[in-house]
Amino acid sequence: MRCIKLMGASVIISNEIDTFIFLIQLKPKNMKNKLLFSWILSMVIGMDAFAQSSSLYPNDYLSPEFHASRRAAFKEKISDKGMAVFFASQVRVRNNDITYQYAQNKNFYYLTGLDEPNAVLFLFKKPVTILGKTDTEFIFIQNRDPFKELWTGKILGVEGFKQKSHMEQVFTYDKLMASTLPIAQVDSVYSLYRNEGIFGKYERREEPLTRMANMLDSLIIAHNKPLAQRSTMQILSKLRGIKHPEEIALIKKAAEISVMGHNDVMRSIKPGMKEYQAQAIMEYHFKNQGSEYTGYPSINGAAGNACVLHYITNLKEIKAGELLLSDCAAEYHGYSADVTRTVPANGKFSEAQKQIYEIVLQAQDAGIAACKAGLPFSGVDAASRKVVNEGLIKLGIAANDKEARKYFPHGTSHHLGLDVHDMGPRTLEAGVVLTVEPGIYIPAGSNCDQKWWDIGVRIEDDILVTQDAPINLSAGSPRTVAEIEKMAKGKSIFK
Repeated sequence: MRCIKLMGASVIISNEIDTFIFLIQLKPKNMKNKLLFSWILSMVIGMDAFAQSSSLYPNDYLSPEFHASRRAAFKEKISDKGMAVFFASQVRVRNNDITYQYAQNKNFYYLTGLDEPNAVLFLFKKPVTILGKTDTEFIFIQNRDPFKELWTGKILGVEGFKQKSHMEQVFTYDKLMASTLPIAQVDSVYSLYRNEGIFGKYERREEPLTRMANMLDSLIIAHNKPLAQRSTMQILSKLRGIKHPEEIALIKKAAEISVMGHNDVMRSIKPGMKEYQAQAIMEYHFKNQGSEYTGYPSINGAAGNACVLHYITNLKEIKAGELLLSDCAAEYHGYSADVTRTVPANGKFSEAQKQIYEIVLQAQDAGIAACKAGLPFSGVDAASRKVVNEGLIKLGIAANDKEARKYFPHGTSHHLGLDVHDMGPRTLEAGVVLTVEPGIYIPAGSNCDQKWWDIGVRIEDDILVTQDAPINLSAGSPRTVAEIEKMAKGKSIFK
């Protein structure tokens, strides 16, 4: 319930699904005031009804102020006469006239919050004039299209995006083709458009974006302006690598959703289940909790398939005595988690499986302990790899560190955020989020005792670096042998 003041009146509004209760205390002096109050009150009702309908949708997206702060931070780091250009992603054709689900370019989303194609953002360190408007930020977006909206949903348009973003200089993209960009006034162009597939073949309606990229390319070449791609990447890596509290909240939400899926797979798994059924259980929880996408194609590999690092076929039947490696995570409002658990099909690890699992767990603990501000990013891998190498040598699976690397061929960590393999600094700082994911993979035919064959184990969690101890954002899913075996006895909604 909230109270507002209108012309000396107290208006108390109580929101329910379809009900407004107004308690009005007003002593208008004349009819003019009465009419004015009635008009204002009708506006309040309309606005409150709109707010209420909006509450039917998620309201925990990044704020316009966040995106504005990111644009300001980027502008601060370019040259005095620099111009930055960022393109939205295009719609990709899957087959014939069917397109893939749209996914925005992450840099563009970071700076604008716009989740639509056919858009270009220009940023300048100092004000310039375009289309008679002087500013440092200009965005060109697609216009409203009733026919297209009939098929695929509402397009924001100029006024809609102005309200959403609080940006002032918003134009339709056809205005860009007819305008004169101040390319002669700039000394460097900060952009990654040549590396982002803008010139590819996409859905037919996306051709305007390709024309915009071609126009920009021609202008850069004609005016002999340097394209500062490396500097652009360095700036973005620094900005995106250090997460702000609102970003951390979204990553944490994605991790918590992912944990729900992993925990229910632990409770559901049994011999005879298909890998894709484990995937279905996982992704049910993601979508049920509001995740718009998976963070990446779900990996669910049993036995030898667990030894394929990015196995996504997910068709095999899981047999008794096998391990299932599930590397699956949700993406929530643009931010991805990345979580992996390895569980036994019949709820209990064999002795050989347990020995390998314990090495990987100890390696992960060592890697997490190395996630401290001021330490090198590479130190996480060094700490985990040392444990794995020593463990494999002790078991007689490897003779030396070089041979042990065959069974742990990938790095231990990567940055995490808008991209599952995100940008970030090489020295850890408070606000960095990274994965810690050591693994051991022993495919059939390996040069070791056959009892180790077809054992693939990876344990992965999402770690927030702070000024103090690291925080495991995905800690809600069991990691130890005892905890996993205990959860396997629990009741799943699918069991």
